[in-house]
Amino acid sequence: MVRFKRARDNGVRVRLGEDEAGLLRRLVAEMRTMLEAHMAGDPVMQRLFPDAHVSSAEAADFRALTEDDLSAAKRSALEAVAQSLGTEGRLEITLQEPDVDAWLSVLTDLRLAIGARLEVTEELMSADVDPEDERAPALVTLHWLGWLQEMLLKAAG
Repeated sequence: MVRFKRARDNGVRVRLGEDEAGLLRRLVAEMRTMLEAHMAGDPVMQRLFPDAHVSSAEAADFRALTEDDLSAAKRSALEAVAQSLGTEGRLEITLQEPDVDAWLSVLTDLRLAIGARLEVTEELMSADVDPEDERAPALVTLHWLGWLQEMLLKAAG
C-alpha cells in the first residue's frame, strides 16, 4: 500500500503500509549504524564517500576537507527520515520540501549501499530477479527503493 501524492500545500503525502514502513525503518537504522562505524575499507563506505581525485594524495586532501561535512549531511538526512517514519505501524504523513530532499538523499544512499554490497552491474539490474538466487531479497529491495525514489520524485515534481 505505497502511495505518494502531491498535497495541496505543495508537500508530498506519503502512505506506506506497515510492512513497507517497517522495512524502511530497518534499512535506515542499519545505515545509521554503518555511518557510525565508518569502516574505511568497507565497499559501502567507499561508495558513499568516493575518492574525488585519481591521485591518492589529492584524494586524501580532499577527503580531509569534505568528509566530515558530507558525513554530517548524511546523518542529518537519516535523522530526518527516521523522525518522519516514526517507530512502528503504517505511515501516513505529509513531507515538506526539506524532508522530501532528505528522503531522496537517504533513498539514494540506501540504494548505493545495497548496490555496493551486491556488486551490482547494469546487467544484474536489468535482468529479472531469480527467486532462487540468494541475493533475491536484497535485489528486490534495491528495485523497490528505486521505485520509491521515482514515485517520490514524480509526486514532488
